[in-house]
This record gives sequence, C-alpha cells and structure tokens, in this order.
Amino acid sequence: MKRIALIFIIALSVLTLNAKTWKIVGELTATDTTLMVQDAADANVYKFVGKITNKSFRLFDGTDYYIPVCGMNDPFGQAVGMEKQVDVAQAGFRVSYVNINQIYKITLTDGTAPKIIVETAVPYKHIYLIGGPVNTNNPNWLLRDARELEKDPENPYVFYYRGFLKYNTFGDERGAIKFLTSNTSWDPGFHPVGTSNVPLAQASKMRLNGSDTKWEIPADGSRNGYYVIKLNTLEETISVEQFQQANVDFPNNIFITGDAMPCGWVNGEPMVMTPTNILEGKYSWTGNVVPGQFKFLKTRGTWGSCYVSTVRDQPVVYGTQYPVVYEADYISQGGNDFKFVITEADRCVFNIDLVNMKLVITKDEESAVDDLNSENGLKISSENANIKITSTSATKKHLEVFSIGGQKLHESSFVHSTNVPLSKGYYIVKVTDSKAKLCKKVGVF
Repeated sequence: MKRIALIFIIALSVLTLNAKTWKIVGELTATDTTLMVQDAADANVYKFVGKITNKSFRLFDGTDYYIPVCGMNDPFGQAVGMEKQVDVAQAGFRVSYVNINQIYKITLTDGTAPKIIVETAVPYKHIYLIGGPVNTNNPNWLLRDARELEKDPENPYVFYYRGFLKYNTFGDERGAIKFLTSNTSWDPGFHPVGTSNVPLAQASKMRLNGSDTKWEIPADGSRNGYYVIKLNTLEETISVEQFQQANVDFPNNIFITGDAMPCGWVNGEPMVMTPTNILEGKYSWTGNVVPGQFKFLKTRGTWGSCYVSTVRDQPVVYGTQYPVVYEADYISQGGNDFKFVITEADRCVFNIDLVNMKLVITKDEESAVDDLNSENGLKISSENANIKITSTSATKKHLEVFSIGGQKLHESSFVHSTNVPLSKGYYIVKVTDSKAKLCKKVGVF
C-alpha cells in the first residue's frame, strides 16, 4: 500500500509540475488578459474561441511571456512556434486580416516546442446521431440509420437531438451512440473525452476524432425514453437537456406517400409529418392533395414498414376518425397494404395518433379559398358513388366526364347542380360556362 501511495504522489506531483495557466496578453480580445481553456481531452492543448482584433498579443504561462520564433508573427492558418521573450522590444504575434464578425479558434499546444495556430471557426452544416439505439440492422451499424440533429436558429454552432432512444434488442453496441458530421462517412465524429465509454446521463465534454468511444444508455431500460440532447460544436460540450422515461419508441417523423400527395408514390422523399406531441405519438401535415390513394411510412426509404387502413381503399370523409394499423414488414411477413383514399382535390390537415392508432383529416380552413371567389363558384366533389357538381351562378353549365385514358363517358348541361352516377374509379371532370372553367381529377368510391 505504501508503494502504491508513493507512486500516486509522484504521479500527482508530475501532473502538478506540468500544469500551466496560459493566458493571451494584449488587445487581441475584448480584455487585455484572456485565460485560455485547457482541453479536457489533451492536457497539453489550450484553446480560446471568440471574436478577435488585429492587434498585437503575447502568450503568458504564469512565469514567462512567449513571442513568435524566427519573426513569423502571423499564426493564422499555420502553426507558429513560440519562444520565451527576453527583451521587451521583441514583437509579439499579430493576425493581419481579421473579420470582426467572424468567430476564431486559437489553439496552443504546449511541450518542448510550444506552438500556436489561429483558425476561423466554421459551423458544421449537419450533425448526425448514430448508434445501437437507432440501429435497424443486425449486427453492424449502418450510416443510413443516422438521425440528423436540428440546428439552433440563433447559434449555428449548436445542434439538438430531439427524439427517442432505447437500448436495442439486437445488433452491436446496443446502447451506445456517437455523433457524425456526415451521414455518408464515419469520420470525422464527436466522442466523449477520455479512453472509455461514458453514461449519456453524465455527458459533458466531447472531442473530435481520436479513440472511438461512445456515450451509453443502460441495458436495464431505465434510461429508455425521450431525449433532448444539446451539442455545442464550438465549445465541444454535450448535455442532456431533457429526459422523460418511456417504454414506447415513437419515430421522430412519419411520412405520407401516394398518388394523392404532391410527392406521388415515392419512399425516398415522401411528405414529412412532424410531431405535434411526440411523447403521445401525435403527428401532423398540412398541404394540397388530389384524388388518389395514400398510406404512411414509418421509415424513409422503405415501403414495408407502414401504417395503413384496416379496410381496402378506405374513402376519407373530413372530420371522421379512421382506424390505423401498423405493418412492421408486410412484404416479407405478410399483412395488408390497404390504402386510404382522397376523393377530391383540396388543402387538408392530416393528424395521426399512434397511441390510439387513429387518423383524422380536416380541411385547412385558414388557407381554404372561398368557392364564391374561385372558378365562379363551381365545386366538384364525390359522394355516395356519384360525382356531384354545384355552382353559385345561375348561368347554364356544360359538363363532360372522361376516363383517365381520355375516353368521354358523359356529357350534359345543368344550371345550379347535378349528379352523375359512376362506378368505382378515377375520372376527369370538366365544367364550363361563359365565365369559368373547372377541370379536376375525381375519385369515386
């Protein structure tokens, strides 16, 4: 025990002897003397981040002042060596060209040949979370599972992850995460400071690259739930801003696809539903639709994992609740792929509740156009296996109904309203009078 205690005292003495307090002295920053912050990942590295001027400055380690070696006094974009100042007349450092609105990072590396470099702090465009809790592949992590963080609207160096994390039931490193600057490459990435993994609940400092350590949530499920994680890439800090334990893992977004939607039948770039209350599994989307089918995807890029109707080709009536069923992978595991159906073009609000598994669609009243001011009051809709046409105008109207292939199926005249019984399917309806013309694709179900 005495020998261990002696070793500990010697090691502590060495660390104490090597510890320094580096300061920037001069008019480079807002104050005449600015303390540099020792890097948590490397005790020999000291940093300053902020706005600077083009004024002269020196470095002070608590004992001696340091100036450039060999007269190379501008450390912007290049590492410049430092030496002790022996004459007060010796010139210090100076950054020649400074943008007063730019943020700069000054890095001092201590050692037998200390050096300093000044760089602009360029914000990252994207930050992604990757790891076991979001892994969909067994066993290896896949870059396609990376979840993009949200950039702070006021601080370009700050990013937020808002979503669920849970200890995975399969795969590699099931509770571990890290952060990437790209979703197409594993480097560069942000990791915890040190050489071992760190509990996510204790997250504080992070570093770029180096040892591939991660933050972890425990295997017992006690930290499964909804997280708000804040990353400051400038200060290299990370913190859990909010955590709420939950056993249910609702997706950050769900997606709408179908020929009723502006995107059409696509799974790579479908319409994105954003959460109105992610803890209760509630999502919403507002936009323009046309007659056609649609369903919901849980994950962008796949058809099989989807939320669908319990009835084949379920027509949607505004304000009515419809049951929704989740198919984990109907392509390989069976199940149904029943679609919902929009029967008329409009601007709608889609609301889906994944706790109660219900869908409600309403008209977007705030954006709706008054029929009296649009197309001379003409309106076309589908109701009870009929196409219904109404008008506020007393002028005579000419009606034509075509198949999708262009074949004329019906032609007639009317004044205020008319109904045309048709079999199930999609039709092109054309109504004209002396002042207006309205042509719409209409579904009959």
